[in-house]
Amino acid sequence: MRGCLIICAIVLAGCGRDPATVPPDLLTPCPGWIGKAPATEGELIRAAAAEKAGRQCANGKLEAVAGVLE
Repeated sequence: MRGCLIICAIVLAGCGRDPATVPPDLLTPCPGWIGKAPATEGELIRAAAAEKAGRQCANGKLEAVAGVLE
C-alpha cells in the first residue's frame, strides 16, 4: 500500500508546467571596476562609470531572468 502512495505522489509531482530555462548569457557576471583603489580624481570618475555600467548590466539581466521565469 505504501508503494502505491509513493508512486502516486511521484506521478503528481511530475505534473505542472515545464520549468523555464534561462539562457546562459544571462548567467555570466557583469564587469565593474577591476583594479586598484582609485587614487586620482580621474581614476575615481572612471571607477564610478565602470561600477554604474556593471550595475546596469546586472539589473538588466535580473529583469530578463524575471521575465523568463514569469
